Amino acid sequence: MRRDTWQRSTDEWLQSLRAARTGLAQAEADRRLRARLQKEKVMPEWWRAVSLFFRQFKNPLVLLLAVAVALAAVLGDFTNSAIVFGILLLTGILGFWQEYKADRAVKKLRELVKSQSRVRRDGTWVDIPQNEVVEGDCVQLTAGDMIPGDCLLLEAKDLHVNEAALTGESFPVEKEVPLSGTDKEQPKRHILFQGCNVVSGTAEALVAKVGKDTELGKITHDLQSSEQPTAFERGISDFGFLLIRLTLLLAIGILIFNILLGRPAVESIFFALALAVGMAPELLPAIMVTTLSSGALRMAQQKVVVKKLAAIQNLGAIDVLCSDKTGTLTEGSVKVHATLDWQGRPSEKVRQYACLNAFFESGFNNPIDLALRNLPDTNTQGFSKVDEVPYDFIRKRLSVVVEENGKHWMITKGALNNVLEVCHLVEKGEQSEPLPNVRDSILQACEHYGSEGFRVLGLAYKDITGDPVINRDDETEMIFLGFILLFDPPKAGVEKTLDELERAGVRLKIISGDNEYSVRHTAEAIGLSASKVLTGKQLQHIGDDALPTLAAQTDLFAEVEPHQKERLIRALSAKGSVVGYLGDGINDAPALKAADVGISVDSGVDVAKEAADIVLLDKDFDVLLQGIVEGRRTYLNTLKYIFITTSANFGNMFSLAGVSLLIPYLPLLPKQILLLNFLSDIPALFIASDKVDEENLQQPKKWNVKLIRRFMFLFGVQSSVFDYLTFAVLLLVFKVQESVFQTAWFIESVITEVLILLIIRTTRRAWRSRPSPWLLWTGLLVVAVTLAIPYLPFASLFGFQPLPPGLLAGMVGIALAYALLAEFVKGKFFRYAHL
Repeated sequence: MRRDTWQRSTDEWLQSLRAARTGLAQAEADRRLRARLQKEKVMPEWWRAVSLFFRQFKNPLVLLLAVAVALAAVLGDFTNSAIVFGILLLTGILGFWQEYKADRAVKKLRELVKSQSRVRRDGTWVDIPQNEVVEGDCVQLTAGDMIPGDCLLLEAKDLHVNEAALTGESFPVEKEVPLSGTDKEQPKRHILFQGCNVVSGTAEALVAKVGKDTELGKITHDLQSSEQPTAFERGISDFGFLLIRLTLLLAIGILIFNILLGRPAVESIFFALALAVGMAPELLPAIMVTTLSSGALRMAQQKVVVKKLAAIQNLGAIDVLCSDKTGTLTEGSVKVHATLDWQGRPSEKVRQYACLNAFFESGFNNPIDLALRNLPDTNTQGFSKVDEVPYDFIRKRLSVVVEENGKHWMITKGALNNVLEVCHLVEKGEQSEPLPNVRDSILQACEHYGSEGFRVLGLAYKDITGDPVINRDDETEMIFLGFILLFDPPKAGVEKTLDELERAGVRLKIISGDNEYSVRHTAEAIGLSASKVLTGKQLQHIGDDALPTLAAQTDLFAEVEPHQKERLIRALSAKGSVVGYLGDGINDAPALKAADVGISVDSGVDVAKEAADIVLLDKDFDVLLQGIVEGRRTYLNTLKYIFITTSANFGNMFSLAGVSLLIPYLPLLPKQILLLNFLSDIPALFIASDKVDEENLQQPKKWNVKLIRRFMFLFGVQSSVFDYLTFAVLLLVFKVQESVFQTAWFIESVITEVLILLIIRTTRRAWRSRPSPWLLWTGLLVVAVTLAIPYLPFASLFGFQPLPPGLLAGMVGIALAYALLAEFVKGKFFRYAHL
């Protein structure tokens, strides 16, 4: 029978990986990384750029037009084919350059928060990006670290690993190096799996498998593969497909009618396809990526790093923000107020035992243990650590065994109720008393301390001399020693920040593991209502049907367990809220993944940062508030392009389609349509840098397809009606012929689209909201170029000819008249319809 590869000995693994306990040479590691990237078919940078360029032409309408261009060239129409192809190529280059710059900018931002691994290279420990770890590397692990691959333990001390990502097991699993060979009873006790994280302890491990070869890699290629598109992404995709369907329907209809009217087949195909390309929002992906990446760069200046671009819009749509209080509402620097016996008197023994527990625990560094380690009048000399059961969020306790002069003491600290449940006695001077006799007094004291703003921990111990190796089942029949009172003062100015959040339409909900009384006190101290609190114990008895309503009505949640955080997030989402969750701990990853926007901080553990969409470089609500405003600004700038596409652009193409059936020639030649489309897209590319009216940033912004449809219908119809009035003026008043009609209509259309861009970009009166300089000057440049084109030497190549001054002035006048009408209609529309 074939032996499981994990049953190999350490020496066998080292031999098969051509590795050593001292790690790899840097040159060998580089070679293995290149081989792995080649095996996993990771595209080099230059190939990514080439792929991005050709992606600009994946629109089926553009591909059909390219085929038609090739067909026309074969039939001998080289000049027109070259012009059309040149315009298509320029449009593609424009989109490519914007997306390429955006892609590079976002990659640089992600480098700021990339998880690191500590590996031994050339005999020296160095930090490298986690995705550069290779098979054969020797890695060093501490509490909070993500495991970078499937690994074999070389050394371990009090190592406990959270394997919930792989097995669903809630409790941390103890890992240790087998004394010899492999552990036949628990053959994978010395194996660490990618995707899991270290809860406590330290280790050195040999990386045996990475990437797709790991156990996690066999299930899913990466964390992104299971992610669902956001409401914004789905809305944009549906909107794009809607426009393409309308475009195809109109183009096919126009093609059939033109052929039935006896127009040349090739010319009719060209016209229909050019019309379709002109109507389709082919630059929408480039505009979207550019706008989002520009928003991400602005957010980075506010110390908010975006890992997933689509999360920017969701950040702007947040109307509920869930967060713990530590470090966000409070200073995050915990102070020990007092160490008391169960009767509330200062206790040197409680102080000493609390310090020993914190000093010898090997979990993730946290403010509580840091404060306890630095307690004055304590002594760790002469004590040594024997064993540990790390903290987990189900037991809510941490136990260590210390030895002094041959005696072994098991010391346990944690949430008061969780410590009391493993105690049967209370220390009373030199004597002990049954816990049930004084339990009520202890709980009343806890309530009193909590109401004064203190976080209350319990401390217990027992003598286990002779049997010092423990597990969580040994936490029983302990002696309750007393209280540890901790204080974390509210941040200065936090009340002002919370008022600004409320004015911005964001409701804050505190989800804390602290006791109910401490949470109430903190809420009252910063001006939040503390009239209603739901505890973790109460949540256990609330069904999934009732929870969404109760969660929406409650702002304070206390004594909450990690799985309950995720449940609360999902309940709030089910109620229709867009939920953000701010967390930085080992236990926050599930809630971060469940939230519409997972937000962590740069000082958080790797597992939290990996699960988050956005990482704050400062754990501060002021920073987050700036990020929310930037999210709204980015969404509104993206919406501007959609509005423009569904008004002037769409209306113009629809009008061209209709009038082509009423006159004996094409209202615009295919190359003229494409040139019109190209010129009008140039200023639109600078929407990302545009300003947004402050009044539109005051409330959350959600994708609203009904608003877009109403806008599309109203402004599209208005544009078409005005277009037909223009046609009437050209044909009945000026009585123009084919080339003059096409030139005049081209000039009027470009000017109209630029003016509509400047009008629709704001809900204010256009002259009361200044556009960004790039948007304004590119718009004016496009208008100047358009007016000059008919008079340039190459104008005849595009079918243009100079216009009489009166006719040119008439076209400019008609465009200005349409702009005034659009300004009037816009004011009426946004008076009743809010962004």
